[in-house]
Amino acid sequence: MDYGFFQILLTVLLVMDPIGIIPYFLAITASYDKKTRNRIVTKAVLFAALVLGIFLAGGKFILDFFGIKPGAFYISGGILFFLIAFEMIYSKPKTNRVPPSRKEEIQSNFTAIFPLAIPMIAGPGLLTVIMTYVSGGNSWLSAVLTLLPALLVGLLCMFTVLRASALILRVLGVMGILVMEKIMGLILAGFAVQLIYNGLLSLGIISPVP
Repeated sequence: MDYGFFQILLTVLLVMDPIGIIPYFLAITASYDKKTRNRIVTKAVLFAALVLGIFLAGGKFILDFFGIKPGAFYISGGILFFLIAFEMIYSKPKTNRVPPSRKEEIQSNFTAIFPLAIPMIAGPGLLTVIMTYVSGGNSWLSAVLTLLPALLVGLLCMFTVLRASALILRVLGVMGILVMEKIMGLILAGFAVQLIYNGLLSLGIISPVP
């Protein structure tokens, strides 16, 4: 499947969902001061970049090792993206997902790795984006050269948004963030259906619509 760079970038940003993560991030870091919170963001983004880099470098070899055809991964990826989109569309505000009693127990380093780096930033959805693209018709090098800058831009956006999360929340409010998340979920749902359709075409299960 031939993706343009901007389509890949949009997909990365939709799946990463930096706006939707703001209430959740503020909830799990509420007990930390601003300096510690910023340090958590830096560590989380760097660790997520490491995980994404591993999958970017070895994703194609993993698929080849297990004999997974591109069409099969398109369909599985489409289903996963649709589930993510469904949750984005029908979810409630994420401010209460971490009970206050737990906030003080979570150490900053552990918080940076889990749940921020994994699975909130480098989650199954973003890993599926990588695996889906590297399993396409492009060469491995071409896939890496297209995905790498898109992932770096996405991580930079995530870093910037999380660093400014308190300000963004004050400007948009919880409802404003929720509305934006719904819109991104609708776009992602359409992409998920298209991905499943392309997978069915790739496997020869259906024929192209004339």
